[in-house]
Amino acid sequence: MLDWLKLVRVTGLVTIISNIIAAVVTAVYASEGLDLKVLLKAMYQGGTMRVVWLLTASCLLYTTGMIWNDLADVERDRVLHPRRPLPSGRIGLGSAYAVGVLLAVGALLCAAFADLKDFLAFYAAGVVLSLIFLYNFATKDLPWLGSLNMAAVRFSHALFALLLLGTDYLRMAVLSLSFPWRSGVLAYPIILGCYVLGLTLVSELESRAGRRIELLIGGGLMFGSISASCWMIIKAHWIPQLSESETALPKLGMCLSLGLGAVLALWLLRTISVPWLAALKSGSAQKVGPVVGAALGGMLLLDALVATSAHPAGGIAILLLLPFFMLGRRVVRMD
Repeated sequence: MLDWLKLVRVTGLVTIISNIIAAVVTAVYASEGLDLKVLLKAMYQGGTMRVVWLLTASCLLYTTGMIWNDLADVERDRVLHPRRPLPSGRIGLGSAYAVGVLLAVGALLCAAFADLKDFLAFYAAGVVLSLIFLYNFATKDLPWLGSLNMAAVRFSHALFALLLLGTDYLRMAVLSLSFPWRSGVLAYPIILGCYVLGLTLVSELESRAGRRIELLIGGGLMFGSISASCWMIIKAHWIPQLSESETALPKLGMCLSLGLGAVLALWLLRTISVPWLAALKSGSAQKVGPVVGAALGGMLLLDALVATSAHPAGGIAILLLLPFFMLGRRVVRMD
């Protein structure tokens, strides 16, 4: 069982949940309101089972991507990572292929059951799944194009998460693609996409020859995403709303949330900048791995930062996931 958990990178499911929280909180509270009942009402308007089907589909999309990633790389991993479950033989290729197919089909079925009227969730899951297979079997080894493809996977997955709020939010996001700066619904998917683009671009340099300028650009995209998140907190709609309150409690909550935002920003910047600067200075491929690991772990902090900009309690909800992520990385480590 442990090998299967390693194969699907089960710890990464925590980042999927944090992505979902950040996406829905930012969409609902992008420009106004703080009442948590609004979020709960939007999520449960289609019933509890709809939420369950969509969350299950989202998790299955992630695990599908992970298992097919290793299937696509099995020959390369025999040389570079021989201790992983597939190249080591601890999991047979036939079993992995069968489970990979079942996971992909399961993701589409769960999405279909979530929306039996117009099957919008099914189509949205199909887009995410198509981008996953495109990355694993066509673009992964293509410099830059593979990184853009992976960014598109996480961007589209964040859009898929909006279905938890109903089909109107996804339609709003799609219609806003022509003018993304006008829609708060797209704020988080764009920030996540840019962050993942930078992260994946840096990760490319682990397995191919590259230049420092690529490391610089990848870091710039990640730090740009963090900066955009900080700007969203500075311009948060709830700051004037809470500061004008006649009672002390809302003002205290505002100060605590701003403090949390500052801590998250500094924490995230330090987490990524230390290994990134070391890699930039040395120009060695061996220094790239720590940057990628730090950026993957920092995704929860980025999600918390963005969620805090939309709602003072949004970041706290995501930070509650951090212990599970850290424990998972310690228990279910990739070889």
